[in-house]
Amino acid sequence: MSPRVPKPSGSRRENDPVSRTTDLRRRPSGSKDERRSYLILCEGKTEKLYFTGMRTRLGPELAVDAPGGSHVEVVREAVRRCVDEYDEVWCVLDTELDGDLIERIQTAASEARVDLALSAPSFETWLLLHLKDCASPFASAEQAKKALAVTCPGWSEARTRFADFRKGVDDACDRARKLHGGERDPRLNPFTDVWRLVESILR
Repeated sequence: MSPRVPKPSGSRRENDPVSRTTDLRRRPSGSKDERRSYLILCEGKTEKLYFTGMRTRLGPELAVDAPGGSHVEVVREAVRRCVDEYDEVWCVLDTELDGDLIERIQTAASEARVDLALSAPSFETWLLLHLKDCASPFASAEQAKKALAVTCPGWSEARTRFADFRKGVDDACDRARKLHGGERDPRLNPFTDVWRLVESILR
């Protein structure tokens, strides 16, 4: 999908303290640009396949990519890709149960005004929540992947399809919100706030 050409600077409020990713929300009703647009940069192929599968003809425009590089480099890449052209810009990343890594990601995103959808230890935590409650901690990302493969026979990172998880989206959002009593701390295990991005797309 080719990103839209940015509107002339006169169409935006100058010195708006609100995040740059919200600047294009005030579009005239009925205009060809009425559909919301998202830039979603993912850490890996699994996440990319999931969000690519969420594209619909009448839904929001989803520009999804997995550019490679470190977690912080993914955030910086989001900035380089003209964030002003999108209503919302997100990076979908794993925490890998590393507190220092989480801090570096959050710092980079704060400086760049990019939203984060983090999962601990990995994105597979979010996928598992489509299928069942998932409150026990994982020792590693690999353990989470193995648990998902057992719960969803036939699943693999390269064969991730949103269609296989579509029916459980509402359950996943509800379960993710309730993890750890609703506390939103990516240092928790398991953890995911991917539901924030998913609900934004679906609403």
